[in-house]
Amino acid sequence: MDVLEMIAARVGRNIRKLEGARVRVTAFANLNRSPVDTGLTKIVLDSPQPGGGSDITGEAVIRKTGDYFGLSVEDLRSTERSRVLVTARQIAMYLCRELTGYSVPTIAALLGGRDPGAVLHADRKIRALMSERRSIYHQVTELTNGILFP
Repeated sequence: MDVLEMIAARVGRNIRKLEGARVRVTAFANLNRSPVDTGLTKIVLDSPQPGGGSDITGEAVIRKTGDYFGLSVEDLRSTERSRVLVTARQIAMYLCRELTGYSVPTIAALLGGRDPGAVLHADRKIRALMSERRSIYHQVTELTNGILFP
């Protein structure tokens, strides 16, 4: 509870920023195999914030997502709809929303000129899958760690 209160006090009332901070703290704890406590939370929250003057780009997120799943950037931008490709593409959209300051239309354009509604759908879908499937949660966490802490 102390950790959640610290995040809320530091981040404010924006739900996306709150969720992003929680994900960052959890990802950092998983990466370092350490418990989530106020000391670790302070370290993570004091580090540079994604999307706030950060040098994390949508291109980098897409490239790292492709590398993680063994796909090319062209594959992620294609219209192919195999299950692996769709999941990887949706995770890339979710991570672009979480880790960059890019607008929904910008993310849609980066991923092959898709409809902005597809980005919003991907965001909702990946959030739901992360709570339902541990494997998706771990994939997103590993990718987030790889992008934030190279």
